Amino acid sequence: MSLRDWTILVVPHNEIQVHRLKISGGFISVVLFIGFALIFGIGYLTLSSFSKECDYLKLITLQRENRILTQKLAKVTQNISFLNGKISSLMEENQVFRRIAGLEILDEEVKKVGIGGTFIGNYDELLEVDSKLARKIYSQEDQVDELLRKADLVSQSLQESIQSMEANADRWTHHPSIMPTEGYISSHFGRRSHPIYHLSQWHNGIDISCSQGSAIIAPADGRVKMVKHQIGYGLTLEIDHSYGITTRYAHCSKSAVRVGQVVSRGNVIAYVGQTGITTGPNLHYEVTDNGEAKDPLGYILDNYIP
Repeated sequence: MSLRDWTILVVPHNEIQVHRLKISGGFISVVLFIGFALIFGIGYLTLSSFSKECDYLKLITLQRENRILTQKLAKVTQNISFLNGKISSLMEENQVFRRIAGLEILDEEVKKVGIGGTFIGNYDELLEVDSKLARKIYSQEDQVDELLRKADLVSQSLQESIQSMEANADRWTHHPSIMPTEGYISSHFGRRSHPIYHLSQWHNGIDISCSQGSAIIAPADGRVKMVKHQIGYGLTLEIDHSYGITTRYAHCSKSAVRVGQVVSRGNVIAYVGQTGITTGPNLHYEVTDNGEAKDPLGYILDNYIP
């Protein structure tokens, strides 16, 4: 519908002449259209500016949340690494417990506690938004799940070891399980270069370096089998722990027991010296199981080091 024409009368003060201003309907339509367009444009720009301001604030908030999330993920990764080291350490100590309990040590494949594949479905939506973040979160969840399985394996294995030791209490009391003296290990079990002759040879025990006169204690119950000087070993003691296990202590300065004497775990049996072929005060400690030399460290529990 077209607008009618308008006539505007302009009557100046103190003048007789009247001015007429005729405005066509078309012109009024154009003015009204431009007015409405300006109002709409200003409103649109205002709303658009407000929307962009809100989007900017949301962006700032999201960036802040992303930084916090990234920091927390880094902390979780660090904690997972720490726990992984702890679980691995417990797994190795568990192997010693099993050996002492008379059980077979866990196979390397068993220690991996493998399971079937995991469905990523929970992260499908996150994968679409940020695949890198989604995969990192999934990886962490997978690692935590693996740690829980390993912890459960250790728990079950320790329980099995405890039950075995309870059922074989006498065997346990006769099984070497502690360090025979305080000090640090200066030579390990296995092939080595002789400290005097510098020849490659097999070392049947470990050498524990410590002060002259340090007490040597029995690592388990048993009966003294031998106390005498031997070539190279100097003053040497042997204890028969029954069940096919014997222990030997060489380079002693003096003995505190006699042949045939029954000793208990923790009893002082001799004192560290440097008799025989040695470069200084130390205890040469051997463990033999059914006539076969074994690494003594496999018969020592960390919690029982004096």
